[in-house]
Amino acid sequence: MRTSMWSAALAACLTACGGGGGNAGSGSTPLTPPVSSNGNLDVYVGTWTSACASHAIDTAVIARAAGSSNALTIAVTTNYYANTACTGDIIATQVWSAATTATYVGTVASSIMPGSVSAYIDKVPAQLPQRTVTLTGTFVSRKIVDGQPNWCIDYAGGSVCVPDRIYAAEPASFDGLAIVDGELVEVKSNGVNYDTVERFTKR
Repeated sequence: MRTSMWSAALAACLTACGGGGGNAGSGSTPLTPPVSSNGNLDVYVGTWTSACASHAIDTAVIARAAGSSNALTIAVTTNYYANTACTGDIIATQVWSAATTATYVGTVASSIMPGSVSAYIDKVPAQLPQRTVTLTGTFVSRKIVDGQPNWCIDYAGGSVCVPDRIYAAEPASFDGLAIVDGELVEVKSNGVNYDTVERFTKR
């Protein structure tokens, strides 16, 4: 659920530093039908963890939105490691000031790419609110880059930085959710079916 401008910038920079990759599954193994075919949002509630990608592991805490029967809040914390295998000590932790809101609008039978895996997709257009980002950790420093304060992770090969500013509200990188083989799958419609954005396992 790296649904931020920071994530895009970080992924690009880490690729240049020898990281890269993503959390999309291969789709080579057929997956069992999901349990969310009736729009049961409770199946998503809980704490979920992504696979390691670009030095980082996402932890998403999903809850029912207060005062709503058809919305979820998704709060993501990202832990960064010195190596691309995400082993050893956490060197930096990224936290956003406000959670994403995903609103259920319906369920569709479709397929998830790669692998053309048949699934029921709960359509949940998601919105990132106006927000700020904070990084903490032993490898984190604050620097001025082009006159703008930045949070920086100081890797051995150089620093990766993101502006410390107010980020405008914007659509998230996903617009659907599914539970497949016990995994939470974030997906994005491509007009024909759905592409995998990120996969999570429940803690």
